Amino acid sequence: MKEKNENTIQACLQRISGLIEQTTLANTSSDKRSLKAVSRTLSQLSSQAGSSGPLPQSDLPNDTLEKVSHYIELALNTFESIRAPHLDAEQQANFFLTLSETFETLGNYAAALRHYETTLGLVAGIKKKAIQGQLQYRMARIYSEMGEWQRAQDLLADAGTKLQASGKISEVALVQIELAKIAYRRGDYLKAQGMFEKALETSDRVGDIRSLATVSNHLGIIRRMLGEYDAAYEYFHKALIEFQSIQDFRGAAECLNNIGVVHLKRGQFQQGRPYFEKAHTLCKEIGNFPLSAFVYLNEAEYYWQIDDCPMATTYCRRALEYLVRLNNPIGIARTNLMFGRIFRKAGDLKTAESFFIESMTLYEKFCIPLGLANCSREYAQMLAESGRAGEAEQFETKAQELYRQLDIRQVTGEDKEQASAEGAKVQEIAI
Repeated sequence: MKEKNENTIQACLQRISGLIEQTTLANTSSDKRSLKAVSRTLSQLSSQAGSSGPLPQSDLPNDTLEKVSHYIELALNTFESIRAPHLDAEQQANFFLTLSETFETLGNYAAALRHYETTLGLVAGIKKKAIQGQLQYRMARIYSEMGEWQRAQDLLADAGTKLQASGKISEVALVQIELAKIAYRRGDYLKAQGMFEKALETSDRVGDIRSLATVSNHLGIIRRMLGEYDAAYEYFHKALIEFQSIQDFRGAAECLNNIGVVHLKRGQFQQGRPYFEKAHTLCKEIGNFPLSAFVYLNEAEYYWQIDDCPMATTYCRRALEYLVRLNNPIGIARTNLMFGRIFRKAGDLKTAESFFIESMTLYEKFCIPLGLANCSREYAQMLAESGRAGEAEQFETKAQELYRQLDIRQVTGEDKEQASAEGAKVQEIAI
């Protein structure tokens, strides 16, 4: 049975518009006309994001994001001016939850967290433990993206307790998944795999397809990080089919992006490109800007691999514009690493060095050992090639030690050639 996908800009805007319409029924003040005008504008924006075509985007996200954000803030201001006399706490919470979801989908994490906090305060007053747990999970998910992992873990621990007590088992699985994601981002892959397997058992017990697909997707990421590309591909393939079966377009876009990366890792550059294009199309259709940033970054790597440095730079800049606006330090670190690779290949070693150093600084600050290892190794190689062998040795030693700690198998050029030949047998996925 297919489920309606509600994690899109179109769905969020439609819900906000509907909530405003409900508010006007109970209001006889002069603000009613203003609310209806805002509601109509949001409805028009949601139509632009719907079947008539994707929400229009320029090369940079600012125009679209600011336009939508402006009308959402206008809706908030007019809503707040009349809400107290007419709406109970639960109705108010419903409105602020929808606002929060919309801002999260847009990638405006500061606004999303602010409104989730407001919603949490409202539901605390009506003692809705299950909803409190759901809100804490959502807030933790954002903090995790921002690299504030201890804060995220504290929220997830409390959320898991509340959701378990409320019998929301499928959402307990989502909490377990988020905790596992934090573990593998910190480089503890063994712990992460055990946590994902626990989440898989929970999801399987309640037959929740979305969480089953999410676990498969992240198990694929771990296998890819470990250099086990066949196993990674199978996990992504399985997750893609499951996400498509419930019309979860964001999940499907993630899987397509991840399959494209597997092809890049195998050295199958032309086979990976269509997956990024499909992922980007879905991102535009659902208005998901955070995921778009990482697809852009992978497209930059594709162009870098085929020695098209100008195009690689263009896509890297697009990714960086998104990630700076989203305040995503992990993404920025990876973008700086990509810029370092591009300028190194273009022969501008001074600029490359500044990007490598900035990337290593961020990876170290946010405790991302695999990113730090990869960046240290590439920087060491560049130093060695430019006659700075003494400096190169210390960064190579650092990379080797991190790889040993992570138990990561390094893929050589010969390995890539063999993987490319084997990968030709893998069946392509149609969407």
